[in-house]
Amino acid sequence: MLATMRLLLSATLVLALTSCASHATRSVALYEQGDYTAAAQAARDGLTSHPDDDSLWGMRVRSALALGDAPGVARAYTDYTARHGGDDAELLRELAVATIEQALTSPSVRLKITAIAAVEDLQINDLADSVAQAMGDEDDRVQAAASVAVIHGFAQAPQVASDMLHSENVEARRIALEGVAKKIGKLAIADIEQGAIDPDARVRAIAVRWLGQYKDKNAVEVCTKRLHDPDESVRAAAAIALAKIGLGDTRDVAKRALADKALVVRLAGVTVLAMEKADGLLVELTDDANPTIALEAAIAVKATHPELAQKAVAKAIVAEDWTVRAGAANSLARALDTQGVLFTGKQLAADKELGVRLAAARALVHAGDIADATLVLTAALGSAHEIDAAADLGALGDVHGLESLANFTRDPNRTAEQRAAAATAHRIAHHVTAGLVAALADPSGLVRVQAAATLDALAR
Repeated sequence: MLATMRLLLSATLVLALTSCASHATRSVALYEQGDYTAAAQAARDGLTSHPDDDSLWGMRVRSALALGDAPGVARAYTDYTARHGGDDAELLRELAVATIEQALTSPSVRLKITAIAAVEDLQINDLADSVAQAMGDEDDRVQAAASVAVIHGFAQAPQVASDMLHSENVEARRIALEGVAKKIGKLAIADIEQGAIDPDARVRAIAVRWLGQYKDKNAVEVCTKRLHDPDESVRAAAAIALAKIGLGDTRDVAKRALADKALVVRLAGVTVLAMEKADGLLVELTDDANPTIALEAAIAVKATHPELAQKAVAKAIVAEDWTVRAGAANSLARALDTQGVLFTGKQLAADKELGVRLAAARALVHAGDIADATLVLTAALGSAHEIDAAADLGALGDVHGLESLANFTRDPNRTAEQRAAAATAHRIAHHVTAGLVAALADPSGLVRVQAAATLDALAR
């Protein structure tokens, strides 16, 4: 796998490398010959005489990456940014695109789908042809992802996506339906309506949600039936969809949803009442036995009954279930004014559960209390919530948070999924770290692709 990555990097970077300044000529030539060790040494030698030459620094980073030397990549990029005075956006995007391109040819279905999603999300036009080629993949999931990613750019893509709507693979149908509904829109209503009766609950939920989004009046019957779906997510989506369509007795829809045993469906009922501006019924719900329902209802009538929000918050923050308290912390900015957020946020920052304290810290940041939030977030470093805490600290420009995030991304004792999550969390931090750049040389393809996608996003 590493050898494959090296060859692709060489092929992808050749134009950029040959355009480097003359000081890097020897390093470039050795790199193109595949002698990455000598290329790295030539770059180091050149920097001795020309320490400010960006092309030499770029070759030092590229050579370390081609060697799979993650520590060397980190050292090289740290030294480069110190000399350069900041990140080299062009170099980062160049390396990121090459890494994603390599993943598109991986034998791993998961890796190919992840890479396709990155190309689609970041609109990397240079890789559109490579994604289009994946429409011929033997796996339906890859075909579905590729076809919806380039559905507006390649003539065959709509047909491939249409075929995948009828795939035997559930995940392929889900990917295709989400993409077709989002990108084709109302022209695909017939396909979306068909998805509402799919055997798989995830596909049904997607279909019902988009039928509501497009206010498909012909979908009232199927959405009404989905109110009795065995899956709670589908029932919740159906209630909101019917309210958006606006035909029939939406108050009755809300009543049905609120009588459901599942919290997600009951919350959908609150949303329906809010859409209908049924303030009287919402006021009644602020006394509901479930503190989450009561709080959401109070937020919905905050404009006309501001006192009810404070009452609902007070009830939710003393709930026995810590997830309810955390949810209340996450809702503080919607429920209270700035002073109220600061007062209640400081209370919750002392909660016995770390998850609640972290939610409170984010509320405090939103209200402008950076000092107290930083204390909570710093204390969470080293915990099971380290990635989240480090990312939030990084967004504040906190050095310790960024260092923790960088180290977590490179930690071989973490799983590939954990390292990939840490790489992605750099987006929240809004910072490139040497650890993130070094992740391009991670043994796991998943980590490499997530690091590449994050780097491309941050380098823009």
